[in-house]
Amino acid sequence: MNMQTFDKTEQHNPHNFIAEAVFAVEMVKSNEQTQKQIKAKQLLDTLFPLESGSHEDVVSYEIDYRHVQAYFKNGQHSGLKHAKRFVAYAGDKCSPDSILLRDESGTHVEVTMGRRKGTGCLELVAIDDIQLETCTTFGQAEGHNGTGLRHWVSLVKGDEKCRPKASNEDKEYTAKNGEDYTLGFAFSF
Repeated sequence: MNMQTFDKTEQHNPHNFIAEAVFAVEMVKSNEQTQKQIKAKQLLDTLFPLESGSHEDVVSYEIDYRHVQAYFKNGQHSGLKHAKRFVAYAGDKCSPDSILLRDESGTHVEVTMGRRKGTGCLELVAIDDIQLETCTTFGQAEGHNGTGLRHWVSLVKGDEKCRPKASNEDKEYTAKNGEDYTLGFAFSF
């Protein structure tokens, strides 16, 4: 499978490409917010592309039935190219605080929306943060389930030295079917 990188060169290993896209976001210092926004939205285009258009041009996201819809300045809208990657949201359906997506490997990615500036004009969506789920698992013995710890790595927000921050916390959402969707810090499998 051939995929394109940000500079439009072809890449033959999609896992390297995704790692490069995540690295591109992480390498921008957290105090360079304009550049950080551009790279964060390019990462969303890479991992969770829209059927048409780019996350860079979105003015709002809404939850419509069991799908996430991205709206553009011209009034058009688009869903995700792979609609099944949307799994849950937090906040109001018409203006979600965050959207939870899951890639083909089962890794969760939380996209937290920034607050509007209130200019009265249509504004592009600001991404407050993108948190990538990582898990540490502890052995599965014969006849016993394993356990794990879930960590969230912030790709947009950084620490005082502008490095990505990690956190461990329980997260609660509304699943696309309306039920509770909880991702606990500690879990069994």
